Amino acid sequence: MKHKFLVSFLLGLTISFAGAQVIAKTPSVNNAPVTRSVNQSPIQLEVIKSYQGHTLKGEAIIQIHYSQDGNYLLSTATDGLAKLWTADGELVREFAGKPVAMIFNGAFSRDGKAIITAGYNGVARIWDVQGNVLGEILGHTSAVTDVVFFSDDMGVVTSSDDGTIEGWSNIKEPLFTVTRPGVSRNMDFNAQTNLIAVTQDIGEITLLNPAGKVVRIIETDQGRLNDVNFSQDGKLLVTAGFDGTARVFNLDGQEILKIDVLDDGWVTGVAINQDNLIATVSDDGILRVWNLQGQLLGQYNPNLERLGSVSFHPNGKNLAIAAYHGTIILLELQ
Repeated sequence: MKHKFLVSFLLGLTISFAGAQVIAKTPSVNNAPVTRSVNQSPIQLEVIKSYQGHTLKGEAIIQIHYSQDGNYLLSTATDGLAKLWTADGELVREFAGKPVAMIFNGAFSRDGKAIITAGYNGVARIWDVQGNVLGEILGHTSAVTDVVFFSDDMGVVTSSDDGTIEGWSNIKEPLFTVTRPGVSRNMDFNAQTNLIAVTQDIGEITLLNPAGKVVRIIETDQGRLNDVNFSQDGKLLVTAGFDGTARVFNLDGQEILKIDVLDDGWVTGVAINQDNLIATVSDDGILRVWNLQGQLLGQYNPNLERLGSVSFHPNGKNLAIAAYHGTIILLELQ
């Protein structure tokens, strides 16, 4: 099977108000913070460390995630490796399945003692952080696109190229199967609301509870979605779209913010911290930080062509970005 979505994975501030929706446009790009005379001070983005996390060429996918305790950073990539790093960028351990297969995403368990990886070969594999395989999920007929833990007893959800979303308890016990149109591609779980958000490449977000009940379907009008994340309190969802926008929705499905990041290109990753600062990375290789009013507060260009993933540290002050050729950069908001 040819994996048709590989290429898609890789690849003065004006604000107008329409009802409750805020629309923001990106000004011209440079590395300096954006100077503003309104509510919030500009943010400086200081590079703490830059290192080669993976060696990737051509069409590639790389994703990064911090553990909930902030001690570790997980990177997964299409070189078939998952890597565990300390929060300051020191390699702790590599994880490689047998046989080695491209990895599309990964996640930490809620206690940070285990990770799960999503494999192109249809296998979701669970490891402890010492590198031991705890189990494998073989329920999909095509590539696993994303994986999340939703409970302390190894309850996980997997999404796949085969169009299904599947829930599992104790690693191997099936809980539910939900079929949605198109490919279910990106997920996030929020413990405050006990909801799982799953994107479909038709521009929808499906909200599920851990029993597999569809709570709501949100139409985003962004085309295919590259990323989705809950705010820390679970009241908001942020999305990254093919249409060059990042958007914020409440759980009723109302769009409350639209950020026009690019006129031509994709927003490839998005993250939100506890202060509701939104970080976007995109096809133009720029990291941008916005507030919930749609104001651009700061931006950073590492001159690495294209960025693929962004993750906030739980402290809300630090964040990490990853480029498609495998470089990982750790930064601090100041």
